[in-house]
Amino acid sequence: MRSTLKWGALIGVAIYILSRLLIPFISSMLLGGGPADLNHPAVLMSACLGIFLELFAFSAAGYLTGRDTLRPGLGAVAGMVAMALYDILSALYTPGGNATTVTSAATHLSTAAQFISAVVAGALVFGIAALMGWLGGRPGAQKARKRMAASTVSATTSNA
Repeated sequence: MRSTLKWGALIGVAIYILSRLLIPFISSMLLGGGPADLNHPAVLMSACLGIFLELFAFSAAGYLTGRDTLRPGLGAVAGMVAMALYDILSALYTPGGNATTVTSAATHLSTAAQFISAVVAGALVFGIAALMGWLGGRPGAQKARKRMAASTVSATTSNA
């Protein structure tokens, strides 16, 4: 479990720095400091890059955890830990974001509907993070098992 928390936390902080701080900074440097035009292809490309980096990061957290623990299921937990830390850091500080802005569609929904939609959205996002972590944990665990088997075979042949 220690490996799960370690890799989940490290990857969560790293993807926050890359996706929420570094990519928007580079994008603003390349496109200028004005307000972002969401119809500009470079802005959309940087947003897509951030999404794919997040998915890769959850898979990497699972791979590294699976490699250390030999259990792909813990890779899923590492992916969720990375997502939780990324989400907490994003809620604390996102450059250029305004956390107090409420969309007009959300103002027409009842409190119960807003709560249900938040729970469903959270379950979907954490489910994707868990799936990516598990998908990364499988090859990590397999590679570690092969490495352990190869090292025991070479140790027994060198002792004989």
